[in-house]
Amino acid sequence: MLNTLFRIVLMGRKIYWFIFRPVTIGVKVLVVSQNKILLIKNRYDKFWYLPGGGIKTGESFFEAARREVKEECGINLEKFKIFGVYSNFFEYKSDHIILLQCDASESTLIKSGFEIEEAAFFNFNNLPDKISPATKRRIDEFISGKSNMSDIW
Repeated sequence: MLNTLFRIVLMGRKIYWFIFRPVTIGVKVLVVSQNKILLIKNRYDKFWYLPGGGIKTGESFFEAARREVKEECGINLEKFKIFGVYSNFFEYKSDHIILLQCDASESTLIKSGFEIEEAAFFNFNNLPDKISPATKRRIDEFISGKSNMSDIW
């Protein structure tokens, strides 16, 4: 029931985006701990993603990253580095993503939120099969040590 509701809301957002073509700005975070990466799985989607989300009015991208990771995973993060800046023109909007990197302790409690089905750390050489293509590209860039290899998300 809840998954169906999420899918209906997501479809409504896509219709809105098609009509109004908004400009959006968001953050994603490469949360790294002992050669592992934190990924989340939303209740309404089959893929694993980096944690993150939209930046609220009056909020810096560092504040947004802290808030999103705390809401989605229950982790408090502090020291971020900018890894790259990307654009995404899929789904009829002009979406811009600031990708941040942050080290964390894997022992920190991971919890799922209302929107999040699961959150877990994965070893870089043992990522889940159903990882989003863009998330996989960002992780590959991180592993190679080359930030912002592509400006398209």
